[in-house]
Amino acid sequence: MQRQVIMTALALSLLSGCASFGTSRLNPVNWFGPSQAVPATQQGQKVTVVPTLAPKRGYPEFQDTRLLVPSLADVSIVKSASGAIVTATGLVPSLGYYDAELVRIETDNPAELLLDFRLRAPSKVTAIGNEAQRKITVARTIQDRDLQNISTITVRASNGSRVIRR
Repeated sequence: MQRQVIMTALALSLLSGCASFGTSRLNPVNWFGPSQAVPATQQGQKVTVVPTLAPKRGYPEFQDTRLLVPSLADVSIVKSASGAIVTATGLVPSLGYYDAELVRIETDNPAELLLDFRLRAPSKVTAIGNEAQRKITVARTIQDRDLQNISTITVRASNGSRVIRR
């Protein structure tokens, strides 16, 4: 214990004698020096263009390749603290469907909310299963500010649609 105290005191006294450490090149804070203001002109100065990872022709426009659910079993709306929750249940022909979502579709009528029930089909043949196993339920929240103008909510499937009116 006494040896540790002596070694610590000796190390501290040696470090206190190094007053020039703040300006030393051993100090990592001094490795790059202070920042300098650079004028934003191109005359007489080399302009460096940082390469981007974006494609030269831009990003392609996103296209949803998911299918519409074959059949809608139920659509409901429940009031929530921040607005409402629209819930839709679809029936698929076999097991293995995934990536289901209610996708908002823009319409000309501001009083109508149009949602597509989209999902991705399995990549290989799967079992058929019973009806309860083939049901898929998805939900989407609608904020109060959006809900104020909406009087009709329509959920579309490939064989038809269901409508909820306020």
